Amino acid sequence: MSGAAATAARAPYRTGMAAGTVDVWHIRLPGPGAGAAGPAPLLDAGERARAARMATERDRLAFTVARTALRDILGRYLNRDPAALRFSAGRYGKPYVENAGLAFNLSHTRGAALLALAAPGPVGVDIERITGEDRTALAERWFAPAEAAAVRAAARAGDRSPFWAYWTCKESYVKALGLGLAHPLDRFEVRFAETTADAAVFESGRHRAAWRMRRLDLPAGYAGAVTVRGPLTLLRTWSWTPGGAHATRPEGLSHHG
Repeated sequence: MSGAAATAARAPYRTGMAAGTVDVWHIRLPGPGAGAAGPAPLLDAGERARAARMATERDRLAFTVARTALRDILGRYLNRDPAALRFSAGRYGKPYVENAGLAFNLSHTRGAALLALAAPGPVGVDIERITGEDRTALAERWFAPAEAAAVRAAARAGDRSPFWAYWTCKESYVKALGLGLAHPLDRFEVRFAETTADAAVFESGRHRAAWRMRRLDLPAGYAGAVTVRGPLTLLRTWSWTPGGAHATRPEGLSHHG
C-alpha cells in the first residue's frame, strides 16, 4: 500500500475540475491469492477497524485498496493530505468531504472499483461483474415495466447484457440522488440512445433533463455507468493501481435531452 502514496506524485492528477467534466477512475482490486493486506498508511482508524471486521482476507484487501485509492485520488484533486481527509455521510450513507466543492462516488465489485468525480455534482457511479445467470426474474421484480420487457425479450434471444446495462444505469442514478435503494428502481425508467452510450431518465413519464447518464466502456466481464446532474461535455477515464496511475482517453460527449 505504501507504494501508492510514494508514486502518486507522478500520476496525471490536476487540482480542480471544470464544470461539465466527469472523471472516472478504474481501480484494479486484488484477486484470489493476492495475500494478506499490509499496512494502510492513508486509512484512518475507523477504516482500518471496518476492514478488520470483514469476513475474508480478500474482502479486507479489496476494501483497503479501494479506500487507499479514494484517499489518494481525492487528495490530489483537492490538494490536501490524503491521510488527513475527513469524510461525512448523508442521510442514506453517501460519503462526502465537507467544503470540497467536488462530488465523488465509489462503487466496487469483484476485482474492480470505479470512482467518479464531478464539480459541483452530484455524481453517481456503478460497476458490476457480469455473470451468466438469467436475471429476468430480478428485472421483473425491480425494474419499470418497459425495462423488464426489454430484458425478457433479450434473454429469450440469448442476450443477457441488457440487464446489466439497465442495472448499472439505475444504480448510478439513485446513487447520484444520494438515496441508494431507498429510491425504488421501478419508480423511474432508463431509455438508451440508439447510436451512443448515453441514456435518459424518465419519472412519471417526464424526462429528468437535468441529469446526464452514460454507459461506460470497461474491460470484458464488467458493466458500468455514471450519472451526473448538470452538463456533461467531457468524460475522462483513468486507471489506478497501487503502483501509480495513468490516463486512458478523454471522450467528448454530446448533450442529450
